[in-house]
Amino acid sequence: MNSSDIIMMMIAACVALVILMLFSSPMRAFARVALNGTLGTIGILAANVFLAPLGLFVGVNILTVLAVGLLGLPGFVMLYVASLMFV
Repeated sequence: MNSSDIIMMMIAACVALVILMLFSSPMRAFARVALNGTLGTIGILAANVFLAPLGLFVGVNILTVLAVGLLGLPGFVMLYVASLMFV
């Protein structure tokens, strides 16, 4: 390896670090929405087991996962309140 290859690798590493620093906040937000959506889906499925005999049921689809993913617990409650209104 000559010196120009080493310098190019150092520049590439610095550019990669800058890109990672620029996109770390949006990636963190996406990861949080994905985690909330996953946990919310598990919560909806668990609540459906207990509340379906009472007539409260929320289907799991992309809209309900997004509602819970973006809003968190208030989105979860909103889905069940909306389920009460439209029964």
